[in-house]
Amino acid sequence: MIHKPVLLQEIKEFLNVPPGAVVVDGTLGSGGHAQAFLECLGATGRLIGLDQDPEAITRCRRKFDGDDRVILVHRNFREIKDVLKDLNLMKVDAVLLDIGMSSDQLANEKRGFSFQREGDLDMRMNTAEGEKASYYLQTLPEKEIARVLYEFGEERQSRRIAAAIVRERRLAPIQTTQRLCEVVENSFPQARQFEKGKRPVWNRRHPATKVFQALRILVNDELGALREGIDGAMSCLKPGGKLGVISFHSIEDRIVKEKFRDFVREGSGKLVNRKPLVAKRSEVIDNPRSRSAKLRVIEVVS
Repeated sequence: MIHKPVLLQEIKEFLNVPPGAVVVDGTLGSGGHAQAFLECLGATGRLIGLDQDPEAITRCRRKFDGDDRVILVHRNFREIKDVLKDLNLMKVDAVLLDIGMSSDQLANEKRGFSFQREGDLDMRMNTAEGEKASYYLQTLPEKEIARVLYEFGEERQSRRIAAAIVRERRLAPIQTTQRLCEVVENSFPQARQFEKGKRPVWNRRHPATKVFQALRILVNDELGALREGIDGAMSCLKPGGKLGVISFHSIEDRIVKEKFRDFVREGSGKLVNRKPLVAKRSEVIDNPRSRSAKLRVIEVVS
């Protein structure tokens, strides 16, 4: 599966990175956005690429091998201030945070991010740190599981699904993606209409979609990282510098919107685009993943 970066033209236009600038790509992924920045930076610009996923760093080392303008760092973007301090770079011209999953992560069944692939229920962005998703499913109380599903996944059936998870884990640990899918599916009344051994065909969104989203957010503390990352990025930008954040669901976008609004109110930032930028129809056709992407950009004014 080839990963296609979203909103490339919009990022180029609204971040408007000049030649010779210093740019931070806080979510390298497969390096698509980074490559677009490098095309604008000229010979004297610099790109600092961060990613907490070691596989992303490995891919980008191959991709940018020999380009002296590129510095790659295996760190979470929430640590952007410390990273730049270590590099003796206190202020930069632009920062981009793309909060979405990469196609490479979803395609790797060993990572456990996709309910469409059988694999270990891991979901850690950084496989060297933290507990797997299966650990939380096995240890959290039923009320806490319900809270996570509701707050991080906006799952209306959170209590029903949490009860099913606790009931099924007593029989056997829930350690794989497909086992979790079956537990979630069977917690819905319409699933009971199907014969044993046959799985229902869901007409719209798969019922495990929000469950997987919520668990991934929990495992990686994604919302905490987003808040800290935005604050850190704004503190590292020069006057006139810009921060762009791409979100993919309403929970993330709400945080970005509220954080940006706070910066405007306190007089330290101004919105570059009042409404989020979304993908054009042509991009959605070419890259369906871009359908839910929203880009907000803010400029530092003091």
